[in-house]
Amino acid sequence: MKAIIASEWLKARTVRSHWVLLIIAMMFPLIISTLVGIFNPDPQFVSYRDVVSIVASSGAFSLLLLSSLWVINLTSEFTHGTIRVTYAAVPARWKVIVSKAAIGTLVTTVVMTVLFWLNFGLGAALLNSRGATIIVDGWFDHSFKVFVALVTFAIIVSWFGLGLGVLIKNSPVAIVVVLLWPLIIENLIALAFALSGYESAWKWMPYQTAFQGIDGASGFDGALSRPWGHLYFAAFVIVVGSIGVVVDRRRDA
Repeated sequence: MKAIIASEWLKARTVRSHWVLLIIAMMFPLIISTLVGIFNPDPQFVSYRDVVSIVASSGAFSLLLLSSLWVINLTSEFTHGTIRVTYAAVPARWKVIVSKAAIGTLVTTVVMTVLFWLNFGLGAALLNSRGATIIVDGWFDHSFKVFVALVTFAIIVSWFGLGLGVLIKNSPVAIVVVLLWPLIIENLIALAFALSGYESAWKWMPYQTAFQGIDGASGFDGALSRPWGHLYFAAFVIVVGSIGVVVDRRRDA
């Protein structure tokens, strides 16, 4: 298993598109934090909660890029046929998927950790220089809880991208589904249920429920809060990934 993980790590760090997505994922929140810190019209009224909320919101864009990265990491092998060599060397295909998930978890954790605290520090420093009081009692406790929730959410989303990748195999289609799932697909599903009389369906959309619970509170009445929303989303992702592994085992590479 160690050799498989080492092989997947080599693949992950030697593909140029991975680095491009990684750099964009890091730069976007930095730009947002810088602009807010410089141009906020009333910095004296900004609290650490506001800064954390900005970092978490911009980080949601970054984790979508990271999930796209792991989609490409898998589906490009199907596209170019290199997955055949991998599966020939590792007949137990699930080990390859698990190894990719392990590398994705590690990289996503490191990137989101750096992203969160770097952006929080930058935003807090800029706002403090303009009269805001960000570092007060209780700031770290609240910030750390949101940080853990955001990183956990990012890891689950990376698994989601990998699960869709092994299920769909086609890079453009899988990336479109990953990006549109939180923006359109879940909303359309919830709307269809609502029009059928099940208005409470909104609170059972896994992605939205987990995302709304990052700050510790649910965005919908009766929806699952942290950490139950994350566990619910993780269970959904594991089901998707398991279906993908079963289907992959039954078809040609």
